Amino acid sequence: MSNRTSMLIASVLLLSLAGRGFAAQPSGAQEFTTFCARCHGSDATGNGPDAGEKQGYWPANLTLIARSHGGKFPRQEIYDIIDGGKRLPGHYNFDSPMPLWGLSFQLKGKEYSEQSEAAVRARIEALVDYLESIQKK
Repeated sequence: MSNRTSMLIASVLLLSLAGRGFAAQPSGAQEFTTFCARCHGSDATGNGPDAGEKQGYWPANLTLIARSHGGKFPRQEIYDIIDGGKRLPGHYNFDSPMPLWGLSFQLKGKEYSEQSEAAVRARIEALVDYLESIQKK
């Protein structure tokens, strides 16, 4: 096998492994569908199949966040809510219907490590990006 052929094979293998690494990270839309839609609805308007599971609480319409903040999407505030750093009415304790995703997204066996915290940040940022992208004007 020539040196050029070996380099080509190595490049193809490297690219396929890199692609798998990138594919393993779900998009914000996928994360939303998996973790949020059951309460907030597939269209993010607060009408998911489990929306009324807690008496007196109804999930927010997540398409109107920017509108309710003067047309500006409050990225840090939304990040904090998803992470669990900022609790809202109905999200006040561990029995809340709104999970603390900053805890739930920790890598099993590596909780609170630098690697795990980076993975949590990436997942929550993907969700925040997605929510920002679906805002109604």
